[in-house]
Order: sequence, then C-alpha cells, then structure tokens
Amino acid sequence: MFMESMETPVNAPFNEKVKIEIAKLRKMNFKTKMEYIWEYYKLLLIGLVIVLIIIGSLINIWFINPPPDTALFISWNTGFIYDEQLEDLTDTLNNRLIDEKENATVVISLMITSDVDPTFAMANTQRLVAMVAAGQIDIFILDSTILKEYAENGIIQPLDTVLAGVRSIDPVAYGKIEENLVYAMYESEEGVSGNRIMGVDISNNPLLADQVFSDQEFILCLSVTAANIANVEKTLVAFYD
Repeated sequence: MFMESMETPVNAPFNEKVKIEIAKLRKMNFKTKMEYIWEYYKLLLIGLVIVLIIIGSLINIWFINPPPDTALFISWNTGFIYDEQLEDLTDTLNNRLIDEKENATVVISLMITSDVDPTFAMANTQRLVAMVAAGQIDIFILDSTILKEYAENGIIQPLDTVLAGVRSIDPVAYGKIEENLVYAMYESEEGVSGNRIMGVDISNNPLLADQVFSDQEFILCLSVTAANIANVEKTLVAFYD
C-alpha cells in the first residue's frame, strides 16, 4: 500500500490532480508505476477493457460480420424429424431461394409441444404467439389436427394469394400443388366464415423422401403475419417443380 503522502488531495481541481499524478509517476521506477496504477486505477482499467470489448463486438456484428437476414422462417410444429434432415432441407432451400451475394438464410425451427409437460407446452405456446405477433414466422408445417386449431384461432391464413403467385411463376408446379390442397374452416377479419384453402400437403414430397417420414402428415401453411411472401411462393415451387 502506498504512503499517505502519495495520496492526491480529494478537493484539488482536476488539472491540479493531473499534475500531481504525473509528478508522482515521474519519481517512480517502472515496477512501482505499474503497482501504483493498478492499485488506484484497476476499476477504471477493468471498466475500460469491458467497454472496448463491447465496442469491438458491436463493430464486428454491425460492420465486419453482420448476422444474415432471415429470408424465410419455417416453424416445424408436427411429426418426427431428425436434425440432420432439417439441415439438409435448409441447405436445399438456401440453394434454391438465396442468391450467393446475399447475406441471408432460411431458418427451420422445431417447435413441437408435449402434452406430458404442461409447463413446457405453455412456454412453447407463449413463444409461438410472440413470434407470430412479431411477424417472425412465414411458414408452419402442421398436421391436419393442428391446422384446424390454428385456422380457428387465426394463426394461419388462406393460401389464395400465394397460390396465385405460384401459378404465375411456375404453372407446372402449380398443377401439382392443386392435387395436394388442404381445406379448413376459416373466419375472415370481416367475420365471413367458409371452407378455404389453408395448406398444401407435402407429406410425400420428393424433398421429404426419407423413410422416416412414412405415415406422417406434413402440411405447409402460411402464417397470418408472414413477411416473406415471395420466398413462400418460391418454396412451394421448390417442393413441386
């Protein structure tokens, strides 16, 4: 610990404090200077290092290596699927949808609830509602039971507009999609109810050809707040061209 005589007067003006500190440091050898600086300024130095790390991290995220934008978000809410299969499907869609020059990616997220654990199910539901409200989900993969539930609760919307876009992009793919349309009751914001096209059955699609998909139901549906409609259309074409 340094002697009391080396203490800088607390009430001294700032410029006077600086002069006193410099004068003290000039009288010390290198080792003593390091000990003195660490003893009296370690909190300031630690804080400065933390600030520099944060600034460096932000510069890296914002300017050097920004994270890719989400070109399409698919929420997989049914059935059994291996992570490796989701990765393969993600790679396929990235190759079909994303230009190499774009800093963007397709995201497929498993969001399967469990009746065994009500706490987990509630947390998953809250996450789902928050993501839909924020417009983060473009596509749902559901079975017919969940599709009916989501349609009744306004979580998914009819595919009419998307299918019109698909028909203009690729009439041949549209013809194949027509054979796999899934209907359900849906009530519009105006209060009009009716049997509408709410999904496309992709269960036996070539992109999902692995035997693990046997006897499973996978229906592609459009989130009510989907933002990347153009890529939803391209995804349907990718499944059926």
